[in-house]
Amino acid sequence: MTSLIDHLASKMQPYQGRRWRVAFSGGLDSTVLLHALTALAPRSPVQAIHIHHGLQAQADDWQQHCAAVCARLGLEFTCLQVSVESGASLENAARQARYQAFESQLEEGDLLLQGHHLDDQTETMLLRLFRGTGLDGLRGIPETRPLGAGLICRPLLALPRSDLEAYAREHGLEWVEDPSNSDSRFDRNFLRNEVLPLVSQRWPGYRGSMMRLRRLIEDASTAEQHCLDPLGDIDKKPFPIASLAMLNTAQQQRRLRRWLAGWQIVPSLAQLQAVQQAVSAEEDAQPLVQLAGRQIRRFQGHLYVTVLADFDPKARWRWDGAQPLAMPGVGCLAAEPGPGAAPLPFTVAFRQGGERFQPVGRPHSQQLKKLLQEAAVPPWRRARLPLIYVNDELVAVADLWVHEHWAARLQGWRFRWCPEE
Repeated sequence: MTSLIDHLASKMQPYQGRRWRVAFSGGLDSTVLLHALTALAPRSPVQAIHIHHGLQAQADDWQQHCAAVCARLGLEFTCLQVSVESGASLENAARQARYQAFESQLEEGDLLLQGHHLDDQTETMLLRLFRGTGLDGLRGIPETRPLGAGLICRPLLALPRSDLEAYAREHGLEWVEDPSNSDSRFDRNFLRNEVLPLVSQRWPGYRGSMMRLRRLIEDASTAEQHCLDPLGDIDKKPFPIASLAMLNTAQQQRRLRRWLAGWQIVPSLAQLQAVQQAVSAEEDAQPLVQLAGRQIRRFQGHLYVTVLADFDPKARWRWDGAQPLAMPGVGCLAAEPGPGAAPLPFTVAFRQGGERFQPVGRPHSQQLKKLLQEAAVPPWRRARLPLIYVNDELVAVADLWVHEHWAARLQGWRFRWCPEE
């Protein structure tokens, strides 16, 4: 079926020469995408990445099936096992674990290709509509978006599932079926299995109508963005609350939705209103809004998106600085010795309260708590900063300060702190 191949070739033409990494579950969508890409493989190397969630009894069988498919196609196959934390939404937790695993595999310029199609797009738009989303939510699944050092691309998003089924039949493809897809207790399955077949009987062209709506929303959003965004691109940055001062409620919501979209967060109306309440809380308040596994916090006139994992505040490490020190749930501490600097017996720990410190250039020591407040370190980061000791003396605080009395004795050692947040 050449139409799907031609469509795919057109979509992938701008990305020739990059590495194409396919999110390969073994289902119909990713099987068709992977097979069709082999026709274009001379233009770019193709690799399949399979995520083993361990949530279904057939998970090992699916991995073996995917490995066999790639062997027949002569493609590189990588399987990544992830652990999914239990919680209110197992589906959301699995999605987060999956994307974290994908992100770990992407290098600069890589493409992660996914097999989402037009039916997926329509379901997503309707689900968000029923959950009370705004106009940005009704834009549905983006065709491309950044992920880590690479880019997610969904080249089949404009094609209905029936086109993928026809391609699979023509080429005799085999795929796996997830039995949970028939469980209509899940919202998407209920919509797909119970609601949309009835809608299709009454309005067979509903997919096209939904796509026209999406294009109108895109056009309106682009026009409004030019009117409302004198600050330019604020995605992935702390959100300046002052930018909302002259906007009405609807315009504030539009701006907040755009900012949250940069973090792949599509809030319901109730969640968005909770964020607005955080904006208007008292100055000394520390509001916290939970959204999609992340936290929205406010500090000194800005909103922040954080992802804070659990950590052991009593943990201590012996460290010589030769290799980066991974601190689970918190971040990674690295060091560079100065020329001729000797190894030192570092100990790394977290604040326990009552510490005093004298940064280079200060005439006397102060409470570390006061120094962190003065430096405008957000409150949620203060307990997670690594404190670096030598023989029980506090010599450095992350990469913020070195102690006045240790500046010479450290012989040029420099520290770099990369928080997991």
